[in-house]
Amino acid sequence: MSHEIVKPVFERSDDRGIFREILNVGSWESLVSGAMNPGSVMGNHYHKETVVFFYLLNGSAEINTIHIESGIKDKFKLNAQQGVLLKPYESHAVMFTQSSEFLMLKSIKYDPADPDTYHFAVED
Repeated sequence: MSHEIVKPVFERSDDRGIFREILNVGSWESLVSGAMNPGSVMGNHYHKETVVFFYLLNGSAEINTIHIESGIKDKFKLNAQQGVLLKPYESHAVMFTQSSEFLMLKSIKYDPADPDTYHFAVED
């Protein structure tokens, strides 16, 4: 399994500023943003139903994934203005290598009564 690194599909830059169309596929219920410090790790879990789009606004991160059913692993780096789709049953660990700000879209909003989040550590 090799992940496609997603870059903006359209960008307009003029005297007003910059406009980026980052993603133009999918159906999303939740938008999350955050800022992480170097060395911090998010994830080490998978979802059975939720699709996640993870996008770095700035900074950089290394992402390790393993499909828990097939055992297929992938490891790749994201830089600023790059993202990736993480699919169900793909355990993921995002390790931030620089101070970073991110956006994350989730196809199913978080419900504490049914979180669709299952711990599964991703190893190098």
